[in-house]
Amino acid sequence: MRINLSEKQIAEIQRIVQKELLIKGIEPTDEYLFIHCFSKIQKETVYYHLLRENNTLIIRCYARVFDNIGLSVIIRSTAKNVFEYLVNQTGLPNTLYIENGIEFYI
Repeated sequence: MRINLSEKQIAEIQRIVQKELLIKGIEPTDEYLFIHCFSKIQKETVYYHLLRENNTLIIRCYARVFDNIGLSVIIRSTAKNVFEYLVNQTGLPNTLYIENGIEFYI
């Protein structure tokens, strides 16, 4: 289920993500908040989906990181910063980060 965020909260998420990645678009859908990004250095597209399921805040990330450790570090660091902000804003106690279908603890 999508997280209901104010315009101010979405703007802060955008600011956090833009520290490392170029944002091409942020679009709330019925199921999640979709963030389309691009890494200028690694020249790769990155997609984030932010959603809530029960009492868990979930960030799903899709990017081609299999042979790019630098990009993996950037997207995990960005996800961690978004988690820290959203946990503080929403009060959701549990977080889950999924990168290309694999759960990670960050």
